[in-house]
Amino acid sequence: MARVLVVEDSPDQARLIAGLLQSAGFAAEVAASGEEAIEAMGSNTPDLVATDLIMPGLSGLEVVEEVKRRHPLVPVILMTAFGSGEIAARALQKGAASYVPKRRVHDELVPTIRDTLALARARREKARMLRFLESSEHRFVLENDPDLVPPLAAYVQEGIRARDEHFDESELMQVGIAIHEAMVNAMHHGNLEIGSELREAGGDVYRDLIERRLGEEPYRDRRVHVTLKLTRTKLTCVIRDEGPGFDPAQVPDPTNPDNLERVSGRGLFLIWTFMDRVTHNEAGNQIKLVKRIAQSGGKAS
Repeated sequence: MARVLVVEDSPDQARLIAGLLQSAGFAAEVAASGEEAIEAMGSNTPDLVATDLIMPGLSGLEVVEEVKRRHPLVPVILMTAFGSGEIAARALQKGAASYVPKRRVHDELVPTIRDTLALARARREKARMLRFLESSEHRFVLENDPDLVPPLAAYVQEGIRARDEHFDESELMQVGIAIHEAMVNAMHHGNLEIGSELREAGGDVYRDLIERRLGEEPYRDRRVHVTLKLTRTKLTCVIRDEGPGFDPAQVPDPTNPDNLERVSGRGLFLIWTFMDRVTHNEAGNQIKLVKRIAQSGGKAS
């Protein structure tokens, strides 16, 4: 039996809504304020929260924010009064799953809760199932557009989180940064053949050359090839550009902290610091990053 926490400061409204839910087969509990609801969830997490939007003290909008922060898998449905549309819209943007106008609660609350719980259950089951996935492999062929890099990094981070829900959040951020640096290197230094010395010099020359070569042949037609392989124990990310490559032996030692201040070595320094293993191919147009997922922090094999 699904448990629904009803957050409603009006006792009459709370009894009406709780009775409606109990008649539909839900276990309904009532909190008279947002503060009471958050405290109750600390010891006994419900399957769903249905909250009034306008309340003294902690508002429905703030309840949404707190539930999302503390219990991200618990959906919140808003019960909105006439004239609260703007606040409801903000609450939806903050993470509320749906809303029901109070004048339609009798007809729409139960089916809305059922639909939302079905989706939440499927999401939890998917997350649980992904933890048993032995491996998955994905290949991307990307244009030289840096705006594509953050979504790719986020995609990798979500894949890791699905396999290891206890993976350290700071390490997860570091994985994203390492992939970002490797991707930008592949686009700018690899495909566009822009040397690090221009970036080291500063000014607008570096950025202006990027803009120009994005529209020139052969640079504009080159792509970045990304292969991501996730297993239960590690992430392997291979990034290859279509440029002429470089001699990795000529790059300043990325593990030497003395190179931390060098603009040209910053990206590789971050990559080597954040990943468990980093290798280049002989041509110098491909980098392979490995990060252990299970028991993170050790060296991947």
